[in-house]
Amino acid sequence: MIVKLAQNIASQYGLGALDALHVASAISVSADELITTEKLSKPIHQVREVQVISIAE
Repeated sequence: MIVKLAQNIASQYGLGALDALHVASAISVSADELITTEKLSKPIHQVREVQVISIAE
């Protein structure tokens, strides 16, 4: 289930495999937030299914 969701998320938002798996995992456990070190310019910040928060400087 997570892999299929990750494929869909990757396709929809243009994410790489690991970012898509992280997002899919967060969604699958109904996480409110996903903390990342990705810069705000990265596609992971386009995701709407979970709030993505960057701690990158």
